[in-house]
Amino acid sequence: MSYLVTVLPAKLQFSVAQNETILQAALRQGIDFPYRCQQGVCTSCVCKLRQGTVDYTPPSPLTELDQQQGFVYCCLAFARSDLELHHPFIRG
Repeated sequence: MSYLVTVLPAKLQFSVAQNETILQAALRQGIDFPYRCQQGVCTSCVCKLRQGTVDYTPPSPLTELDQQQGFVYCCLAFARSDLELHHPFIRG
């Protein structure tokens, strides 16, 4: 099973399999997605969740404030539905 990820404002779309992170899927498909540490520390890959559901391998890297603000750490997050994300620096 795979899900469709849409990144705004670029309107960029790519598919992500259930067993790969959002970042892994983007890089596999040649998308220029910002990242550095791939450990949820640098925040380069953090997007704002507009629609959909993600989860993380425990323990979740999200603080309560991250959850309230709808942040998604794409290097660690797994899609559990189609997603609409926002990242101002991703270009189509």
